[in-house]
Amino acid sequence: MPIPYQLRAAFLTVNRSPLWFRFSSLLLLLLAACLLLLSLGSGIYASRFSGALIPALLVSIGFGVLLFALYFRFVWLKQRASDSASYAADRKLASVFQHVLDGVLIVDDAGICLDGNPVICGILDVPRGALLGQPVARFYADSEEFERNWNSFLERRYQRGHAQLRRANGQTVFVDFAVAANYMPGRHVIILCDTTERRCAEASLRESEERFQQMANHIQEVYWVIDAETKEILFVSPSYESVTGYSRTELLTNPLSYREVIHPEDRERVLRKLDEAVTTGQFDEEFRILRADGVSRWIWSKSSPSPDGHQPPHWFVGIAQDVTARRQAEFEASQHLAAAEAAHAETKALRKSTLALTQNLSMDAVLDTLLACLADLVPYDCASVILAEDEVHLFVAREMPKQPTGRPVATLDATDNSLLQRVLVERKSVFVPDTAEEPAWRTTKALAGIRCWIAVPLMTSNGMFGLLSIGASTARKFTTEHLRLAKSLAIPAAAAIYNVRLYERAEIFAAELELHIDKLKETQKALEQSQGHLRGTAHN
Repeated sequence: MPIPYQLRAAFLTVNRSPLWFRFSSLLLLLLAACLLLLSLGSGIYASRFSGALIPALLVSIGFGVLLFALYFRFVWLKQRASDSASYAADRKLASVFQHVLDGVLIVDDAGICLDGNPVICGILDVPRGALLGQPVARFYADSEEFERNWNSFLERRYQRGHAQLRRANGQTVFVDFAVAANYMPGRHVIILCDTTERRCAEASLRESEERFQQMANHIQEVYWVIDAETKEILFVSPSYESVTGYSRTELLTNPLSYREVIHPEDRERVLRKLDEAVTTGQFDEEFRILRADGVSRWIWSKSSPSPDGHQPPHWFVGIAQDVTARRQAEFEASQHLAAAEAAHAETKALRKSTLALTQNLSMDAVLDTLLACLADLVPYDCASVILAEDEVHLFVAREMPKQPTGRPVATLDATDNSLLQRVLVERKSVFVPDTAEEPAWRTTKALAGIRCWIAVPLMTSNGMFGLLSIGASTARKFTTEHLRLAKSLAIPAAAAIYNVRLYERAEIFAAELELHIDKLKETQKALEQSQGHLRGTAHN
C-alpha cells in the first residue's frame, strides 16, 4: 500500500478515534518533537568541543525518526485492525441485508428508492434495477395516504403502520411497515413485512365468524359450548333468552347459572348425564326447565365432544330445542290412545258382561256374574246388589266377598240413610269420595267399613227395583271414571235382573196354570164319570 495512502488512512483513523486516543497521540508527537530538538541541541553543543557535529546530528535525527516510526506503526496496526473489523461488519450487514426475511428499502428525503434487498423486490414484484430511482409513492394503492404517512414520518422521524401496496402486475399486497430516519445523513430505512396471507386468513376467519354469528342469531335452537372439565358455559346463542327468559349476559357472567334453570326434579339426572358424557362422549337428554316467568318447558338437548383424536374432550358443542309442543302432542296422543284403549276395553267388558248376564235366567247366576264383571271395571273391596221390597225397605240380594252360608239376609231401611233415600227417590247415582267427610253418611251393618262409596240405581223403563253398592276401604280410591263405568254396567245388569224376574214370574204363572189345568182335567174327568153314572142309572 503506498505510503501517502497509509498516512491518509492513519490520519483518518486517528481522526475517527476517541478523544482520549487523539489527545494521547498528540502528546506523544510533542514528546517525540521535544526529544528531537533536545537531541539536536545536545549534538550542536557537543560538537563545539569534540568536532562531532555531523554524527551527533545524525544520531538525533535517527532517534526521532525511530520514535516517530514506532508511533506510526502503532497507528497503522490499529487502522488495519479497524479496517478488518469494518470489512467484517460490512459483510455481515450485507449478508443480513440480502437474507433478512423482511423487505428492506433505502430511500432519501424525497422518498426515492436508493437500494433494496431481494425480499422487497419479491414483495413488489419488480427487479432491483427497475426499483432503484423509483418513488415509493408509485407502489402505494392510495397516493394520498402515502403523502400523509410520509409527511408525518418526516416530522416524527419514526413511524409504524399498515399499508396497501400495488405490485407491478396490478395485484394488491398488504404490508406492515416500520420507517426509521437518518441511519445515515439523508438516508432512511423502511422495513416491510408481507401480511397478505395473514390478512386474507383474518378476512376469511372474520367472514366465517360473521356467517356463524348470523346462523347463531337466526336459528330457533339454542347453540351452546360448554367446558368439559369445569362444566362452565363458554358460548350460548341469543335464542337462549327467548327459550328460557333469562339474560344471556347473566349466563356468561355466571357460567354455572344454567343449572338453576333446569327443573329441580330433572336437575340431578341431567347433571349426572353431563358428567358421564366426558367418558361416553355423548349427551342426549330430554328434560324440563323453569323459565324466568315460572312456566315449565320441555327441552331436548344433544351434544358431541370436540374432535380431538383419542384425547379427552376439552369442550362439548351442542344444541337445545324447545320440544314442549311435541311433548304435549305426544301426551295428548297417549291420552287419546289410552282413552281409546279404555273405551275398547270397556266396550269389550260390557259386551262380555251383557252376554254373560243374558245367557242365564237364574237370579243367583245373574247376580254372581254382575259382581264378577264389575270387578273387571272397578277395583272395589266390597260390592253388593241391593234389591227393593218397596220404596223404603231393601235387602242385600248378593255381595262380594261372599258371606258364610246360613247368614241371615241383611236388610236396610232407606229412612236411616239419606244417601240411600236420595238414590231411591231421585233415582240418581251417588258418589262419596270419603265417607268420613260426608255429613249425611250413616254406617249400617250392610255398609260397614266403607270409606269410599258409589251407589248406582238399577232401573229400567218399567221402574226401579234396586241399586248397585260399590265400596272401598280407602278414601278417594274411586274416580268419576269408575262411577261412569259402574253406571254403564248397571244398564244391562238392570235389564238382566228384570228379565230374570219376568222369567221367574212367568215360571210361577206357568206352574199355577198347569196346576189349574190339572185340576180342570180332574174336574172334567169327575164330571165325565158322573155323567156316565147318571146315564147308566137312567137306562136302568
